[in-house]
Amino acid sequence: MLIAKPTEAFKEFQQNLGYARQLVDGGRRLGQLQVGAFDIDDLYRAAWVQAVAALDHWVTVEIVDRAVALARQPSAVRPPKFSKLTISIDLFEQIHHHHQPIDAAFRAHLEQTFGFMTFQNPDKIKEGLAYVSTVNLWPRVAAHLSSPDDGEISADFVRTKLREIAQRRNAIAHTADRDPQNVSGRAAITADDAIETITWLERIAGAIVLALGPIVAAPDYDQPPEGADALGEAPTPTRAVLVRGRSEWDENSLIESIKNYCTPEVAATLLAVYRHAETHPTFQGYYFGEAAHPSVTAWFHMGDDEAAVWSIYTGTTRSTLSINFQWMRDRGASLERLERLANDLASLPGWARLSDTLAGWSFAKRPSVSQAALAAPGTKDTILSALGGFLSPSADD
Repeated sequence: MLIAKPTEAFKEFQQNLGYARQLVDGGRRLGQLQVGAFDIDDLYRAAWVQAVAALDHWVTVEIVDRAVALARQPSAVRPPKFSKLTISIDLFEQIHHHHQPIDAAFRAHLEQTFGFMTFQNPDKIKEGLAYVSTVNLWPRVAAHLSSPDDGEISADFVRTKLREIAQRRNAIAHTADRDPQNVSGRAAITADDAIETITWLERIAGAIVLALGPIVAAPDYDQPPEGADALGEAPTPTRAVLVRGRSEWDENSLIESIKNYCTPEVAATLLAVYRHAETHPTFQGYYFGEAAHPSVTAWFHMGDDEAAVWSIYTGTTRSTLSINFQWMRDRGASLERLERLANDLASLPGWARLSDTLAGWSFAKRPSVSQAALAAPGTKDTILSALGGFLSPSADD
């Protein structure tokens, strides 16, 4: 079964199944050598357990990855169970008051929540994935598994297959795979049995990925928008603050990078936009990026939600300001409000047709201001005036 775009979790799952296959290959080679020091069949049992563990771990990671992506996309359709996930007051304060990135905070919470669950039984797998998808899982999986060669596969067949695999795993792990018909012996197992199980688990997991569909793309606040071009090599440290590491950019490193690597005209515009943010009554906080160059994204209260309104990205050869229409739209900004902002920015060099262009993309773009525009007289006033009007509490009236 071919998966056009396997998730990172699925790639790791396939790697773990590869380890299980290596155990089977090792057992076959030892069998050819007629090794009698231990029961070679135990390698096949170990491969069976390894394969089921790989499935269990994959489902956990898949749930967490998809839940984090949903959390960062408030406009996405969310399953009812997702809305019932509980969080602590501590986690709420980390994200809302201390502006900790939701990826790190929410991911850690989810890993702890789902890390105590087991996803080997088909009912448990369906319950877990229901937090991140409303798909009718097993009928859809069965449809993807069906083919002219294999014939039509039913949802009951898939569930039964998984239950049998999980039950055998439990017998191996908990009762040493004792044969219920022969209390002094163990159930028979062969290399072919183990390989068939590994293959089935890979096929079922692949069908699950197809049934769930692609993960909703989450915003990357460290990545400049398309069309911003290369921002240059990482800035050469000129003061201790720039040597603190990629994950520790702050206001000082950002301002130093702007002053060191921008022309005075560009620097004046970027710094004016940056300093304007915290004077605005709807300002909620900054997110300082973790990429190779200092960057900052400003969050503002916007109606019933908060949004990353603009971002500044710096580099040695150029720096840029992006107006994050897509992220504002995804946080609930009306198209009329976004259109007014685009019209207010249309006087910037090169942005005369901005409103029409964005409307054609349903405002799913993050246009960046060119160097020439940032350096032009009046740019600072145009941007600040447009942002002021957009962020006004009555902007959606």
